[in-house]
Parts: sequence; structure tokens; C-alpha cells
Amino acid sequence: MTQADVVIVGAGHGGAQCAIALRQNGFAGSVAIIGREPEPPYERPPLSKEYFAREKTFDRLYIRPPAFWEEKQVELLLNREVVSVDPAAKQLTLSDGTRFGYGTLVWATGGDPRRLTCPGSDLAGLHPVRTRADCDQLMGEIDGGVKNIVVIGGGYIGLEAAAVLTKLGCKVTLLEALPRVLARVAGEDLSAFYEKEHRDHG
Repeated sequence: MTQADVVIVGAGHGGAQCAIALRQNGFAGSVAIIGREPEPPYERPPLSKEYFAREKTFDRLYIRPPAFWEEKQVELLLNREVVSVDPAAKQLTLSDGTRFGYGTLVWATGGDPRRLTCPGSDLAGLHPVRTRADCDQLMGEIDGGVKNIVVIGGGYIGLEAAAVLTKLGCKVTLLEALPRVLARVAGEDLSAFYEKEHRDHG
């Protein structure tokens, strides 16, 4: 069975920064990061902005260059998910059947977008915006001629995606369940400001 002194589940910003901080602070033990995507850790905020708008290539989104992880002796176990945790045995089972032992476990998986459950939620053309693959798929459809877009969610990611899609020449309608955009993070005046800005830009 493979094992590491510290196993970090999640290859996003939190997981990557944890591994970086361990090395920066002199931790010399073995460190492994488990991530379900095939790419080394990358920044997610630009996905709905610069990457979506084709202003940044994907290689510019890496949190550290791919060679960094090998130099710092951080093992990357990519394209795999944790399917079970045995805390008594300090052991993980991965989606490829591998068992992986740990001394300390860091859970840094972040969250997933809530999926639609209404009739039609299984149709083609519905995309979350969380990963490179999500954005590449949506960008491919736009390149293929899709011009009418509905964005569900008036938070930061929804508004950013809507703004970029409008700049790309799409006709965008944004739906938000609450009475105003950014309702969970901003006051009414700020919400009103951003609503006007987005409406003014189509």
C-alpha cells in the first residue's frame, strides 16, 4: 500500500496552498495531493473571466509550474477520486482501486455547483462552470454557433460568465432565485449597481 505523511484531498487552490505552505515552513515529510481532474493545480477564478474570454491560455492559470511539484517532492495523484475513508486505519480508497495510507489527512475538496433536478435537467447543452473541462465544452459549443445562453445564478461566477458571454456576442439571460443578484454577499445598493451595469451592457 502506498502512503504519505500528509495526504491532501483536493487539487484546487486550498489543497495546493497547503502543500506549498508545508514546504515553505520546512516540512520534510512526504506529501501527496489527490485530485479528480487530470491537470496540476490551477486557479479557478479566471475560468469564468480571462480564460473564458480567451485572454489567458490555460498554462497561465497554473498555481505553480508543473515542474514545481516534482522539485518540491509533492506527489500528484490526478484523475482520481477518494471513494472511501477509513479513519481508524488511516487509509483511503481511490476510484482506481488504489489504497493510500496517510499520517495526516487534509480535506480541501471545495464545493460543486448545485445541479438542476427539474424536468429537462438531463438534456444536452447544460454546463456547470467549475473546471477547465466545463469551460472548454461550453466554449466549443459557442465556437460551433450557439448564441442564446441562459445563466442560472446571479452570484459572482454567474455574473462574470454572463458578462464574458455577452462580450463574445451571445444573447444572455440571467436567472436568479433571490430578489437581487449577489444577495448572499452584497448589500442592496451594491446589488442594484451591478444589476444596472449588467443590464446596460446587454
